[in-house]
Amino acid sequence: MNRFRLLPLALAALAALPAHAQDKAIVSAAFKSVFYLPVYFAEEHGYFKQEGLDVRIDVAASSTNALAAVISKSADFSLHGPEWTAISFGRGAPVKVVGGTLNRLGVWLTCKPAYNFSGFKGLKGATIATGAMPTTSTSAFLKLVAKAGLNPKRDLNLLEVPLGNEIGPLASGQADCAVLYEPGASQAEAQGYKVVSAFSREIGPYTFSAISTRKDISPQVARKFVAGIDHALKAIRKDPQAAVVSGLKLFPNLDAAVVKASVLRLIDDGVFAESVAIPPQALTDALQTQIDLGNLDRQPQDASWLDLQFANEIARKSY
Repeated sequence: MNRFRLLPLALAALAALPAHAQDKAIVSAAFKSVFYLPVYFAEEHGYFKQEGLDVRIDVAASSTNALAAVISKSADFSLHGPEWTAISFGRGAPVKVVGGTLNRLGVWLTCKPAYNFSGFKGLKGATIATGAMPTTSTSAFLKLVAKAGLNPKRDLNLLEVPLGNEIGPLASGQADCAVLYEPGASQAEAQGYKVVSAFSREIGPYTFSAISTRKDISPQVARKFVAGIDHALKAIRKDPQAAVVSGLKLFPNLDAAVVKASVLRLIDDGVFAESVAIPPQALTDALQTQIDLGNLDRQPQDASWLDLQFANEIARKSY
């Protein structure tokens, strides 16, 4: 076959290639949770592939396990609170944060229908079901109570239960209110209880979840992954119903109304970040909570645990 006949074949082969060379990456999410919907949304809608990246999503069952997968090189990225990356970095692990996914605290106060909530100061004398310490939701609640001028030990009856079981005391009549993550808040609402406060609005910017990776990860791969997440975050805000559809696929065994309410609450209350950029104060406040809990000794002094160049650049992009 002469070279003129080979030319059309070569052109056809080139046309069949993707616009970007395909790299591969594994991301380990702390849990299969509605909080991590952006990574599933990005994979489902092909945003990673548009960047030239094939992504596999694993579930680690805890934040520490997710980051351990990155450190051991069985995963390339992990999604969880930034404090665990700061802790591991301080212990010598070659890890860093490269972007954010949740920049507001995803915690809600839910009360019995008859309970008259008039603000945190008005909780004096109430029985509140909370997750057993140390946990971010309870710590944030205690801060809000203290800010309102109450002494949690003297002015409240705190009923600590294993995390995920906070609705139980409401149902049994033991508690007036409960401090809940999602989908717990939406499940409680479906049972007739009322969501009276969103901590995302009470506290403001707070880096609740971030993208972590190793220091030796390819910059090209890191940029592609961060870009895919950024596209998802912006698409979710632009089309909340598409996010609901994705959530229903992700959690087929949960009540559809609960999934819908949970996804929309995360959007409406600003828990899903607007982009992968991390506001400095949001990160500082999140780490301070972990210092207060005793999980972290102090704010990281070595700035190399953060590598936000790609995130800050990509955050300015529109789709």
